[in-house]
Amino acid sequence: MSNILTPISLWNNFDATLDINAETKSESISQGIKIEKITFLGRETGNGRVKIAAEFAYDPQTSSAGTVLIMPDSTQTIDEGLLKFIVKHCYSALMVDYRGEWQDCNFYTEYPADIDYANTAKCGRHKDYVDTNAQQTSWYEWVGVGLYARKYIIERTGSDNIALLGLRDGGEIVWKLAVAEQFSCIIPVCAAGWKAYAGLSKYLAEELKFDEERYRFIGGIDSQAYAPYVRCPALMLCSTNDGRFDYDRAYDTFSRINATHIAESAISYSVRGNSNIGVKSVTDMLLFLDKHLKKRQVFIPRPAEVAVEVDENSNLIARITPDNQGVVETCSVYLSEDNTDSALRDWLSCPLQKKTAENEQTFFLNIYEKTATIFVLCCVQYSNGFTVWSKMAVKKISGKFRNMQSRCRVLYSSQFGADGFSIADPVTNALAGIFFTDTSLLPCVVEKAKGISGLYCANGLSTYRLNNPRFAPASGNMLAMDVFCDKTAKITISVMDLNTGDEYVNTVQVVGGVWQNIVSESKMFKTQNGAALESFASGMKLQISCGSEYAINNVMWL
Repeated sequence: MSNILTPISLWNNFDATLDINAETKSESISQGIKIEKITFLGRETGNGRVKIAAEFAYDPQTSSAGTVLIMPDSTQTIDEGLLKFIVKHCYSALMVDYRGEWQDCNFYTEYPADIDYANTAKCGRHKDYVDTNAQQTSWYEWVGVGLYARKYIIERTGSDNIALLGLRDGGEIVWKLAVAEQFSCIIPVCAAGWKAYAGLSKYLAEELKFDEERYRFIGGIDSQAYAPYVRCPALMLCSTNDGRFDYDRAYDTFSRINATHIAESAISYSVRGNSNIGVKSVTDMLLFLDKHLKKRQVFIPRPAEVAVEVDENSNLIARITPDNQGVVETCSVYLSEDNTDSALRDWLSCPLQKKTAENEQTFFLNIYEKTATIFVLCCVQYSNGFTVWSKMAVKKISGKFRNMQSRCRVLYSSQFGADGFSIADPVTNALAGIFFTDTSLLPCVVEKAKGISGLYCANGLSTYRLNNPRFAPASGNMLAMDVFCDKTAKITISVMDLNTGDEYVNTVQVVGGVWQNIVSESKMFKTQNGAALESFASGMKLQISCGSEYAINNVMWL
C-alpha cells in the first residue's frame, strides 16, 4: 500500500507560489454590490497552467470585515445570489468555478489537457476512485483551484482573514483546503466525507472489507481523514433526508476534529431538510462568520447531551442536558424509528415532559409499540441566536412502556401543525439551491373556509411518513385527504420511489372555494410512461403541489 497518500503527505509539495496574473474581465453593480468577473492562473501541470474563472463581490461603500471563499457543488458554478447575500453581511466574497467545461457556459475554469479529468463532465473514475494515487484525482485539482483562490484573495485584499464555505462536493474540498492552508474558519455544507461508504448504512452488522484502491481513497480523499488535521474552527451544516449526504456519519467526522479547535466548532442539522439548510442553520452560519471574521464575542455552546431513559411512571423519555454556560431559549427533540437509511427517515417532534431549574429537560418518546430501534436528535437555541445540536442517540428498544403508541392511519391533521412535512421543491426559492433564509417559504398552517385550517407551502409539500412503521399503509389501503383551493385548480399528488427514482403522479381537478375530499387508489398514480403504482409501500416520498393557493388536511389511509 505504498501508494496511499495521507492528508499531510498529499499537500507537502503542492506549489502555490506561482504568479497568478489576475485579469478583470467585466464589472457590474447590482443592489449596491460590485461584482467583478475575473480570471487568474492556478498550478502548472506540465501541459500548461490552470486558468481559474471566479467572481469577486464587495460593497464599494463599506469596508469589509474579511472575505468568504465559496466553493460550489461540483455540478454547479458561480451563484451571484449567494455572493450578494454574503456581501450584505459586511464581507467581501470570492466564488470560483471549478467544474470546468459545461454545456451552454462560456465563463469557466480551463484545465490543461493532461488533467482533463478535472472537468466535472469528464471526471470518469478520477472523482470516485483513486486508481493510482490521490494526486491523480479530480479532487486534487479542485483543491488546487481553492489554494490559488486563497492566494488571489490575499493579494487582492492584503489580508488572510478568510473563511471557507463549501456546498456539497465544495464542502468536501473545504476539509482538504483547511489542512493544506490556514483559514479563519470553515463551513462545510452537507459534506462530511465517508464517500467510500456511500450506500452502506453505518448500522450494518457485518464488518466491511475494502481493497487497496478504497484505502487509497479513504486515506487521501475522504474528509473524515482530514478532520483531525484541520487548522481552524469548523461549523458543519447538515441536511436530513438527503440522498447524496449521510448525516448519520456527520457527527463521526465532527468528533474527529482535533482538540485545539473542536471547542470552537459546532454541528447543525436541518431536520426534514429534504436536501436543504434551514433558517436556524443559516443564522448559525452568520454568527460563526461574525465570530471568526469580525472577531466578535459570539458564544458557541457545547453540543447538548441526550440520554434515553425510563421514568418512574414507565414512560420512555429523552433527558436533555444543555451547556449551561449560556442562556437557553428553546429546546426541541426529534424522534425517528426503525429506518437505517438516513435519507428515508420520518422525524416526529417530541412533546416536553418537564423542565428543571438547571435547564435540564425531559421529553416523551412516544414510540410505536412495534419499534425496535429509535433515533433521537436534540437542538438547543441560546439567547444569542446560536443553535447547537446533539450527537444522534441510537438505541435498541425492548419491553413495554406506558407511552407506547398503536398504529395510526392518520398521516396528517391540522392538529399536527407543520410536523411531518417539508418543502417539496428544495431548489427554486433556496439561495444557491440549498439555503432557506426566510421562514415564510416553509410549510405553515393556514385558515380556509368555515374556519378550517390546513397545511400550505408555495413550493409544494413532501413527507417521508410512508416510511414510518406506525404510519405505513396496509395492503390495499387507499390514500385520502381533504383539499381546499382558493380557485378551481389541479392539485398534483405524487409518490416518488426513492429506490428506483420513478415518480407516480395523480392529478385531480379541485373546485375552488370549498373543502373537497380526494380518495386515491394506488393504481391511479402513474409514471410518464403510463405504468401504474402497484401499492403504497416503504421507500417512498409523498409530494403535493398546486398552482393555486391551497391547503390540505386529514391525510389518511382508508
